[in-house]
Amino acid sequence: MNVSIIGLGLLGTSLGMALRGKNIRRSGWARRKEIRRAAVNTDVIDECFDTAAEAAKNADIVVLAMPIPQILEYMALLGKEMKPGAVLTDLGSIKHKMMEHSDILPQEISYIGSHPMAGTEKSGFYAAFPTLYENADVFVTPDCKATPQQIDMVFELWKTVGGHPAVIDSKHHDAIVARTSHVLHVLASALATGILDARDPETELELFRGCATGFRDTCRIASSNPQMWREIVEHNREAVLDALMEFDQVYNKFKQEIESGNFDAFERDFAHGKLLRDRWLEYKQNNQR
Repeated sequence: MNVSIIGLGLLGTSLGMALRGKNIRRSGWARRKEIRRAAVNTDVIDECFDTAAEAAKNADIVVLAMPIPQILEYMALLGKEMKPGAVLTDLGSIKHKMMEHSDILPQEISYIGSHPMAGTEKSGFYAAFPTLYENADVFVTPDCKATPQQIDMVFELWKTVGGHPAVIDSKHHDAIVARTSHVLHVLASALATGILDARDPETELELFRGCATGFRDTCRIASSNPQMWREIVEHNREAVLDALMEFDQVYNKFKQEIESGNFDAFERDFAHGKLLRDRWLEYKQNNQR
């Protein structure tokens, strides 16, 4: 199988690394010439082309590992370059916008979106590592043209790098990840600002001294790329607002319990949150393979 990775940032480069020695031909393209050269020299991919069109031409699967606006742009550019029967996938954090946009693809090209639930607060070629996708759940969103064989091909790609793929409707996907990922980044940024934004250097130092591992672990993703998250939230605005409203209800319930001194209810709700997180940890542990 020939997999072409268009975009060699954290996600695309990590995928290329994870496919080493897997009997898959890895081709690709990056905008910067020095990254294209480094990708071949460090065995991220087998061959890097000077244009995205050349990289996509003979691929069985073309993977768009790019920001959302570029994914939409390159769907249009590369669809007409791909061979009949090939699959176009992407690693974007939203899917319904891409599904709507996939109408521009030629009839013989199928769009099967991919969203591996994996990443870090870092970005770029040099932040990549080969185990990023190990034991990651991967949402897969096929269009109406996708054949069972093509869906199996995308599943096999993700299984090869240690992922656990599952098919989901694109609109439902966006509602789920608004709640499980997008809102988390908004909240992490709000927490970092609310806790550390000081009126003077002396107060800032005191706040810095007061923050330890709890702050680090809770706010880690506040260090993520602001432009990328602006694009994600902007393109999934309605679902993010719905998820924020749901969170607001839970947050206000805790606030009211503290204001009223109802600490029996506070303890029960805190215990429920602990139970849910512990069950999630158990799920992740049981799905390690």
